[in-house]
Amino acid sequence: MKKRFGKVISTTLLVAMLTTAITGCGSQGDKTDDTTASEKPKEMVELTVEVFDRSTPGYQADKNFQTEWIQKNFGDPNGIKLKFVPVLRGQEVEKLNVLMAANQAPDVSFTYNEGLMYNYIKNGGLTDLGKLLDEHGKDLKAYLGDTLLNYGNWGGVQYAVPAKRVMEACFGTFIRKDWLDKLNMPVPQTTDEFYNTLKAFKEKDPGKLGEKVIPFTITVDPNNINWTSHTLLESFKTSISEEDRYSMRNWVIPGFKEGIRFMNKLYNEGLLNKQFVLDKDGKQYEKDVAQGKVGAFIQSYDFPYRITPGLATELKKNVPDSDIIPIDPFKNSEGKNIKMKYNPNGLFIIVPKSSKRAVEAIKYLNWMSKPEVLKFLQNGNKGDQYTDEQDGIPMNVISNDKLPDDKKANYIDLSIIVNGKEFGSTEKNIKAASFGYPGFEDKFTEAYNIALTDAGYMPRFDRVIEAEAKYSKALTDKEVQIFVKSITCKPADFDKTYNSLVQDYMKSGGQQIEDEKRAAFKAMKK
Repeated sequence: MKKRFGKVISTTLLVAMLTTAITGCGSQGDKTDDTTASEKPKEMVELTVEVFDRSTPGYQADKNFQTEWIQKNFGDPNGIKLKFVPVLRGQEVEKLNVLMAANQAPDVSFTYNEGLMYNYIKNGGLTDLGKLLDEHGKDLKAYLGDTLLNYGNWGGVQYAVPAKRVMEACFGTFIRKDWLDKLNMPVPQTTDEFYNTLKAFKEKDPGKLGEKVIPFTITVDPNNINWTSHTLLESFKTSISEEDRYSMRNWVIPGFKEGIRFMNKLYNEGLLNKQFVLDKDGKQYEKDVAQGKVGAFIQSYDFPYRITPGLATELKKNVPDSDIIPIDPFKNSEGKNIKMKYNPNGLFIIVPKSSKRAVEAIKYLNWMSKPEVLKFLQNGNKGDQYTDEQDGIPMNVISNDKLPDDKKANYIDLSIIVNGKEFGSTEKNIKAASFGYPGFEDKFTEAYNIALTDAGYMPRFDRVIEAEAKYSKALTDKEVQIFVKSITCKPADFDKTYNSLVQDYMKSGGQQIEDEKRAAFKAMKK
């Protein structure tokens, strides 16, 4: 028996009181979704989250109305202080490599680059997310599904959370319809017609630009070389086996060389931008299109119509009667407009091994999978970022250039578990996506449908290709060299230049990657 405050309390009762107090504290400490005023305030922990900086004027990628909403609705109730880490979109690979090497990568990081994933996995740089998803990501797992989650699994280990890709279209080809109209020319339907159109753009100069006219443009930005030439070069490839498609490097696929030869012809005839070799970040490419100097170009299927960087919008300001339309002229030997489309997964969301906030990272992604959260992150507020709804789809989206800075948004980079706006059906998803391109809804829809014509998924292995992890960085640099030197050399020197560069490329790791992929392909088929 013990005395306390003049009252007698039994040992049994005292133990019961202490047990209740301890249990109560423990249950409060485990809460992740809400808190009450009576609870003892938690000590905030910091969760760092990567976010793309797309250099949108007046918009802060790390501090805006949406990041503040995330902090209020997820961070504060869970005792988490979110810190968003901006990374320039065009420098994402280089920046993430630097941060990973220094063990300073954000707790929630991501990349589209599968070769980068191979490298991080090989070097033991990533957290196994399997058990964490089971414990803290049940809603997220249900949202993504097992098939999609498998795209983040290598060798039986869940190294990444793959984002769900709503829109699978990838590449597009575009032309100035107003230039065609001024020359009374039809939309080109074949590669030969495309070539003749470029010649007419140069010789007849429908834009009255003189020496500044650029019939066709590309860039040597390592992240965009493929994007600005893909549909053209794919059309030159000949039919190959499934194993070859999975294993061979582009440079040695039959027919690809002839595609590069065609680009060499365009360059030497002044039909391809002579200054492309200086454009190492793609900014000059964008500027030339927006200023009305370019007649045709290749990029993402929606690129000119996006709010950011707003090429078609800026072009309209500079050339009021301008009109950029999607086209599909490049047919292969079988008469198909072959191009690649995205696999069902988008970017790979990863938690670096150095992170001490893996649990919080998965909780954050799990919270994001709630429908009401995704709707806000992908659309903003009615009355602010859009004015109306149709069939539950926000519409009349207001472009950033018409919004005050504190209401500017960049939806795709904060709702990272999904690439694209999802509303339950393909038809609604396309319609919803088109609303994000105010003034260009019909062109967006047309471009999307063209981009899926004769499109196939990109090959994907369910295991790490170690040679790719080992050689990918060096080979990327060599690919730029092949691209530049083969296109800009004299036609008489083309074969010698191309063959020599490709031979060096294959000896520097290209052949090792091909050999390992062939072995992996055969193992997968078993």
